Amino acid sequence: MNTEKCNAETELFCIFGRPVRHSLSPAMHNAAFAAAGINAVYLAFSPSSIDAAVSAMKALGIRGASVTIPFKTEVIASCDVLDASAAAIGSVNTLINRQGIITGYSTDGDGAVMALDHVGITPSGAKFLVIGNGGSARAIAYSLLAAGGRVIIAGRNPERARACADDLAAMFTAVDAICIPELTPSFMKGIDVVINTTPVGMEPATEASPIPADLLESRHTVFDIVYAPHRTRLLEEALARGCAVVFGIDMLIFQGAKQFELWTGRPAPIDAMREAAMAHLRGRHD
Repeated sequence: MNTEKCNAETELFCIFGRPVRHSLSPAMHNAAFAAAGINAVYLAFSPSSIDAAVSAMKALGIRGASVTIPFKTEVIASCDVLDASAAAIGSVNTLINRQGIITGYSTDGDGAVMALDHVGITPSGAKFLVIGNGGSARAIAYSLLAAGGRVIIAGRNPERARACADDLAAMFTAVDAICIPELTPSFMKGIDVVINTTPVGMEPATEASPIPADLLESRHTVFDIVYAPHRTRLLEEALARGCAVVFGIDMLIFQGAKQFELWTGRPAPIDAMREAAMAHLRGRHD
C-alpha cells in the first residue's frame, strides 16, 4: 500500500475480526484497489464490540467492511438491511455503507463453491462433510445445498451441530448432523468432500487437526478454509493419504473478489489479488 497516494478523497474499507493480525485481506484488497485504479485503502481493526465497530462505520463514513471470526453472526443485529441470502444463512461477512445504511451480505459460500470449481468439483450430487457450525459453516453449507449437494454438519458439540443442520433443513432436505467422535471409516466411505470451516490448525496452533487422519482415504477431496499456514496439518495428512486438496487461500481470494464487486460494482482483478495474497503468505514464512 502506497500511503503517499492517500488524500482527502481516499475511501476507507476495512476488516473487523479478533484475532485479525494474521489476515491477508489488507494485502489482497489494497492490491485490488491499486490494480483497478481506485482511490481507496483497506485496513484491519480488532474491535471489542462489533456493534461499536458498525457505528464507527457510519460516523466515519467507512464505505465497506469484511467481517470475520468471531463476529459473523453477531453482526447481523447491527445491520440495517440484510441481503436475502445472508438472512437465510444467518451469517454476514461483508458490509456496505450506503449513506449511513449498513447492508450485510455473505460471500463465503460463493467463495467456497468457486474454490471447488477451480479444481473441477461441482456440488451437484456430491456428499460433503462440513466440519463446524459457525458463520462460515452455515454459509458454505447453504451454498452447497443450493447447488444440489448433500451436506452433513459435523461438530464436537452435538447440540450445536444439530441446531445448524436443523436451521438449514428448514430450507433444504439433503442435510443432517453428526458428532465428530462418532465419525468412522465406514461412515466416511459415503463422503466425497471434507471441508474444515473451523479455526483448528490456524497459526499459531498449527499441530492441531479437526479430525483424525485415519478417517481420510484417497477418494476424498479435503478442503481447509484456514489459509495460514498454507498447508495445514489437515491438508498435509490428506496429501499423505493420497487425497486431492483445496487450499484456504483459494476461498479467501474468491470470496474477496465477490466483496470487491459488491463494494465497487466493477469486476475484481483476481490475478492481482492472488499474487498479493500469495506473496504476503510466503513472506511471513521466509
